[in-house]
Amino acid sequence: MSAIVKRAAPRADDPRVVRSRAAVLDAARTLFLRHGYAGTTMDDIAAAAGLTKRTLYNNYGDKEALFTEIVSHVLAYAEEFVHGLHEEFAVEITKTNLRQTLHDLGARLALGIIRPEVIALRRLLIGEARLFPTLAADYFDRAPGQVIDALAAGFAGLGRRRLLRVPDPHRAAAQFAYLVAGEPLDRAVLVGSLPAKAQVIACAHDGVETFLACYLA
Repeated sequence: MSAIVKRAAPRADDPRVVRSRAAVLDAARTLFLRHGYAGTTMDDIAAAAGLTKRTLYNNYGDKEALFTEIVSHVLAYAEEFVHGLHEEFAVEITKTNLRQTLHDLGARLALGIIRPEVIALRRLLIGEARLFPTLAADYFDRAPGQVIDALAAGFAGLGRRRLLRVPDPHRAAAQFAYLVAGEPLDRAVLVGSLPAKAQVIACAHDGVETFLACYLA
């Protein structure tokens, strides 16, 4: 009797696996947004991704695991952005470069938030908050929440150096975030269309100027 040779499972970094997973995530994100979590089946996702059900289940055990993976991708980006914020505030900020530093920061923050994948995820989480309350809360804590915490720590430091007047750094951080991204973000989430990059930057610029009018020492 000839021995049965088992083929090794493809490695996670195999280009075929990477392409398959990317196709699945794109298809799932689109379908979840269009039909909701309950209205989307794994069959639908496999068909939209151009894959067999077997290939789909080899990558993701069930629909919930797939939905969680979509959230985790955006969370990873947010955590990387937060790490960059801490590094940015660690660099010497002076009275001379404060305004330009905050304008650069505001533009990056707005452009980082108003991205297709972030907007799609926020719309999904809003629509599925009843099914996934813990996931929605985790997203807020690890994405918007951590960004605001990092901004608050940075503004507190600028307050100690008397570059800003910030009696409540956390409130100042929340106001900064919403001033630079609020209106374009709300429009993108509710309407589904992203504003032009130039418009996002212009709104962020005005938001920073409004922030400085209140908090500049």
